[in-house]
Amino acid sequence: MKTIVTFAEEYGFDADAVKDFAAHWMPVVDTDRPLWGVLNSYRVMEENDIHEADTEAFMDYLALCSWDAEEAGSQFADAYHGQWESLEEYAQQTTEDRGFMPLSAEAGRRVWLTWKDVQRFCRENDLKEPEVDLATWESSYSISRNGHIFASV
Repeated sequence: MKTIVTFAEEYGFDADAVKDFAAHWMPVVDTDRPLWGVLNSYRVMEENDIHEADTEAFMDYLALCSWDAEEAGSQFADAYHGQWESLEEYAQQTTEDRGFMPLSAEAGRRVWLTWKDVQRFCRENDLKEPEVDLATWESSYSISRNGHIFASV
C-alpha cells in the first residue's frame, strides 16, 4: 500500500480514491505489473480529463492499446463511440442517423443518397431493404467485452 500512497502524494491525488481504484481494477489489468498499469491509467485519465463515468470504457480501450496508458489516453476521445449491445446495432443506428449510400449513375457518375432515401425507395417499390455491410464496420471498429465501441485510430 505504500506504493499507492507514494503515488498519490507524488501526483496530488487522494490516496483513498487511488486505493479504491486500484482494488477495483487490478484484477482486470492483464500485464506483468498490474499495480503499475492501474496507477499509470489513473494518472492518464486525470491528465486527459477522462471522466469517472467513462472508466470502464477507458479500461477496455487500454486493453486494446496493449496496456499503453499514454497511447490510450491520447486516443480515447477520438476512438470511443459509446456502449452498445452489438457492433451490428451500432452500425445500423449510425447508418440510419448519418449514413449515405453511393449509387452508380450514368456516365460513371456517383449519386449519394441518405440511408432514409434508400429505405423509402425500397418501401415504395416493395424491395427488401439492403443490410448494413458489417464486414466493413468490423474493419474500422471493435467492440469490447463490455459493449464499448472503439474506432481504429
